[in-house]
Amino acid sequence: AYYVGREGQTKAGVSLSPEQLWWQHTAGAARALGLEGVVGNLQPGCEADFVVLNPAATPLLARRTQAASSLAELLFALIVLGDDRLVERTVIA
Repeated sequence: AYYVGREGQTKAGVSLSPEQLWWQHTAGAARALGLEGVVGNLQPGCEADFVVLNPAATPLLARRTQAASSLAELLFALIVLGDDRLVERTVIA
């Protein structure tokens, strides 16, 4: 999905936006597993485990996320530059 959603690759009907990539890993995954409405979103009554992300986890990531002028740019930086250091903590249920 990264290659299709790369920044600068804007082919109508082909490229995935950072928001769409993020959705694919949350609500999209829940839908694919038949768990839509149970997990994959922040709606009342749904089950959730949370991952708290630190957008300044590395010097490069910090520079890129601070320069982001939109949610799409921030999400793209987290997708492309994030690694295990991005996860600050997890909250179960």
